[in-house]
Amino acid sequence: MKAKNFNLVGFALALSALTACGGGEGSGATTAASAPSAQPAPVVTPVSTASTLVTAVSPSTYAVGSEEAAAFDKLNAERNACGFGLLAQNANLDVAAKGHANWNVLNGYFGHFQIAGTPGFTGVTPQERFAKAGYTVGQGSTVGDESTSVIYSGNKVGFGKVGMVRLLNAPYHLAGLMSGFREVGFSVLSSDDIAGSALRQVTLQANLAYKDVDQPQLIDGSSVATYPCEGSTGINRQLADETPNPVPGRDLSRLPLGSSVYIAVRDGNKLTITNASLTNLATGVPVTVRPVLNSDSDPNKVNGQSYFAGHQAFITADAPMAANTRYQVVINGTNNGAAFNRTFIFTTGTGG
Repeated sequence: MKAKNFNLVGFALALSALTACGGGEGSGATTAASAPSAQPAPVVTPVSTASTLVTAVSPSTYAVGSEEAAAFDKLNAERNACGFGLLAQNANLDVAAKGHANWNVLNGYFGHFQIAGTPGFTGVTPQERFAKAGYTVGQGSTVGDESTSVIYSGNKVGFGKVGMVRLLNAPYHLAGLMSGFREVGFSVLSSDDIAGSALRQVTLQANLAYKDVDQPQLIDGSSVATYPCEGSTGINRQLADETPNPVPGRDLSRLPLGSSVYIAVRDGNKLTITNASLTNLATGVPVTVRPVLNSDSDPNKVNGQSYFAGHQAFITADAPMAANTRYQVVINGTNNGAAFNRTFIFTTGTGG
């Protein structure tokens, strides 16, 4: 079944000891965001099982050396390396992203929903903002909204890449960033860019979408993709906060999680993980991992509906990983009932 309304797959990620929140109506700098209003990922019924991944896109038009270029290049490099397909820059999505980043910074908010009548208002929902920016929405596209902010700093230098790396180790964000979208727009703005900002803040805003006429990117029906994957480097070693919280009730600022591994099969297939392990190759010591996170076990379901689809799953280390260290991942499971095994090595960085 085609998804006819927008799929809000991302929520704001707090960075280290700094404050960021989001998901529901935008919240002020000193308050938590309201409970997120989410829609589950649309289930795609494939006609063919052949891959429809995009393997080439035009170079972006972001300014050389800009934070937007860094975020775009980082996301596409990771998607391409791990078999999720490339995203094309879309100027309308850039406009929508810049408008919402501007609104967040101007008002000192961190959410995905704007408030009518406030300075810089461009639309309450992502769907409204995409439409205002000229991107086809409603019955013609599926859209996603991802953002991350850091406060008490107006310095955005390096935040395009750093912010993206942090989003890529947050399960509820990672699922969206590695999903079947075809187009993306970015904006990275700080309070130094915007006169009259409510507080010192930097925001990375990513808007993703695909038009229904094009259909989403789909991996081959027999394939199993992961992120990180073989050879991935610089993976954040810990997760200090995310909304929704992957472990409700756990204060991630005091008890962070470690790195997460995303596993996906073709959208429309059923993924089952039967066993998964992480091992520190420097010491040979197994890493304690949490129970598999998927559409069945998702603790943040809204009215019984998961943020994840049946083709997605995560394994997550229960504590921060060692920095600059190689880890081996072993995953066993089934893809639509067919058994598979994946073994690969990734390397952590120092971030998180």
